[in-house]
Amino acid sequence: MIPATSVEVWVDGLEDEPVQVGVLSASFQGARNLASSAFEYDSTFLARVDRYPLSPDLPLSSGRQYAAENRTLFGAFADAAPDEWGQTIIEANHAALRQHDQTLPGRIGEFDFLTGVSDFTRAGALRLRSTAGGGWLSADDGVANLHDLERILAVAGRYEADEASAEDVAYLNDVATSPGGARPKANVLTGRGALALAKLPHSKDGTIDVEAWEGVALTLASNVGIVTPRWTHRSVSGDRSVLVVDRFDRDAGVGRIGYISAASALEVGRYDNSRVTYEQFSDTIDTISCTPRVDLREMFTRIALTILVNNVDDHWRNHGFLRTPAGWRLSPVFDVNPSPRRGSVTARPVNDDDDPRDRDVRNLVRVADAFRLTGDTARDIVRGVAAEVRQWPSVATALDIPTSQQERMRPAFSERQLEYAER
Repeated sequence: MIPATSVEVWVDGLEDEPVQVGVLSASFQGARNLASSAFEYDSTFLARVDRYPLSPDLPLSSGRQYAAENRTLFGAFADAAPDEWGQTIIEANHAALRQHDQTLPGRIGEFDFLTGVSDFTRAGALRLRSTAGGGWLSADDGVANLHDLERILAVAGRYEADEASAEDVAYLNDVATSPGGARPKANVLTGRGALALAKLPHSKDGTIDVEAWEGVALTLASNVGIVTPRWTHRSVSGDRSVLVVDRFDRDAGVGRIGYISAASALEVGRYDNSRVTYEQFSDTIDTISCTPRVDLREMFTRIALTILVNNVDDHWRNHGFLRTPAGWRLSPVFDVNPSPRRGSVTARPVNDDDDPRDRDVRNLVRVADAFRLTGDTARDIVRGVAAEVRQWPSVATALDIPTSQQERMRPAFSERQLEYAER
């Protein structure tokens, strides 16, 4: 198939069948290098009483709109496209297909990643069709189930080792291209029929069972009342784990729910390194959320946990919003990973006074009013989070993390920050 240059955009969730939203067109600069994109809402969608902007950079108006200079895709479409892990698989699969079809372009790019993701597992509620006609793009891709985990692990391992066959790559292209992130993962159906994300060990994890530690963080999050997705932890070979997390952009198993990342809500580019603080993000929540007071308190609690477990992978694509009939709400928390590395990784600062390499929970309490909280309430929340984080060794033991590994992870749970939180 010749890659598309324009696609019809449809959305699930408004009716029993998908509703056409508009047309997305690409402009290329040499081969398939995406230079910019344009979108135009369909007039029938604009006339609907339940219409909504797909993302803040796509206001509801007639006529063609163009992506901002710091983006080649609008936020909603960037969020529906894969990140590094999925992109490399799609590229590898395209290269294998081109060996048998020289009419295909030599290289593909960002627009092709968007259209090449499995229709069944693409993040959010958007669906795509070529304006030239035909069915849903990438609709023939499959999905694995939990019984396939052994095969998925073996194939992903060969792929990481650069030993994958064309058959291996085609299999990963079916099950492992969405949603985003750089770590290995695959979409699976659980025994309950829910679409879930199987988060896999990485060849560069060293002596740390990253997925088990994410399970620790999710347990702590749930214990302090943070909204978490349903998840299970499975031990695999040696001291490694797979974390199976229900997709929160799916309802009743596989029904689609609209989603945008915090990056899209903030209107910052995927690779924009601007110093956006959590205090500034509170303004965005206040503006975009249909229940701002609830979501601001939830976000405040998440930030406290983020600091106290040293989750430094908290970039703006690791926060997001789900579409509800009333509007946008914070999504459940995700990608919370304790890190023993302190002082060497730049994370999201709390406010302009905060050090992004060594964040201070006291700065969070100082900006309580930005989250519509009194100082006393903010201190109570932070103390409550600290009390639960103190329990991390017992949570880790319950997930079969050995004591030796717990000692290596201990720097993630800073005694200094815990004491600040308990004052």
